[in-house]
Amino acid sequence: MAKFLYKAKKSPEEIIEGSVEADSESVAVSKLMRAGYFLVWIRKELDYELQVTGNRFQTMCRKINTKEIANFTRQLSELIGSGLTLYNALSVMENQALDSNIKIVIKNIKSSVKEGKTFSQALKNYPGVFSGLYVNLVRSGEESGSLSDVLINIADFLDKDQDMRSKIMASLAYPSLMAIVGFATIFILVTFVVPKLANMFIEMGMQLPLPTRILIGISAFFKMYWFLLAILIIGCVFLFKTGKSNPVTKNKIDSFKLKIPVFGKLLKDSELARFSRTLSMLLKNGVPMLNALKITSDVIVNSSLKEEVVKLFDDLKQGTSLTLAIRKREIFPVFVSNMTAVGEESGFLDKALFNIGRNYETEVDRLMKIIVSFLEPVFILIMGLAVGFIVIAMILPVFEISLTMK
Repeated sequence: MAKFLYKAKKSPEEIIEGSVEADSESVAVSKLMRAGYFLVWIRKELDYELQVTGNRFQTMCRKINTKEIANFTRQLSELIGSGLTLYNALSVMENQALDSNIKIVIKNIKSSVKEGKTFSQALKNYPGVFSGLYVNLVRSGEESGSLSDVLINIADFLDKDQDMRSKIMASLAYPSLMAIVGFATIFILVTFVVPKLANMFIEMGMQLPLPTRILIGISAFFKMYWFLLAILIIGCVFLFKTGKSNPVTKNKIDSFKLKIPVFGKLLKDSELARFSRTLSMLLKNGVPMLNALKITSDVIVNSSLKEEVVKLFDDLKQGTSLTLAIRKREIFPVFVSNMTAVGEESGFLDKALFNIGRNYETEVDRLMKIIVSFLEPVFILIMGLAVGFIVIAMILPVFEISLTMK
């Protein structure tokens, strides 16, 4: 029996709100009409909470992060593995949850399970929290009777994916900070400090050296047209984001990203690692190949690579083996096709794909170290040259003044 929230007129002047328990909405409406109420609206309590929760997430512009989902998944797996029913395990998780958003999600999932829905069906109410990959893996665990094992695999996968993203972000944090601080320093010097010194030299009526004249010209340009530069940068960012919403433009941008030296290889290897790990986990947990490829294509971020995975799906649908389908796509290295062939021939395709993913994760770590070790001296050199030029351009007139006085 479900609970329904309602708003109704008890009389022409009196409006009331309340709740009523009934087996269905039509039964609830009949109960209220027999009581002499004129309904304004009626909603099932769960649906109402889902709507409020959805609006709340949109208003706060905040998703439950991957780490929280991984922790929830791992703890739920342990509770189910210890012998608790899914409903009781969710009740424990609800009481233990510290984050208010995930607490509401767990509460509504628990209510759906209580009404007879499967866990995977309940998860579909939150596509922004639980991905299609997550839902399909849970469904495979429900069908095979190994939900606890599948949940622990999902948690490991989410932690691994988060670790890779964190490594990339951490590796780029220091060079990015150096670039921001360096450019900010140069901007302040050129826009505010240089003009004051330049005015002093000009008032003295002396002939300025070429480097000083160049610097003063750059400073005057920044001082007069800095807002145009700001508009240009904002416009470029806006056009870039707008272009990404257009499938054709996004595909061209993503294709270009893959062609950038070093960075393109880093992006490609990280996507291949994600492709291999995801497909491996899906096959390991009993998801059919075609369905697994379809889910994997949704995990790929780069649209150019995503198209290639969709083409793999189309080829396999026509009866082609995964190895032959991969060999037809130039974007997949020979290493991938060879390892896939070994996996298909041995009957351990999921293990072969896991090894491919692990290999590319190692390659991503290696590339990140190379990029960071390269970026740091490059930024230092660029900033050193820029600041050095400013200092020399300002000191030269001082030297000339000293020589003139002597």
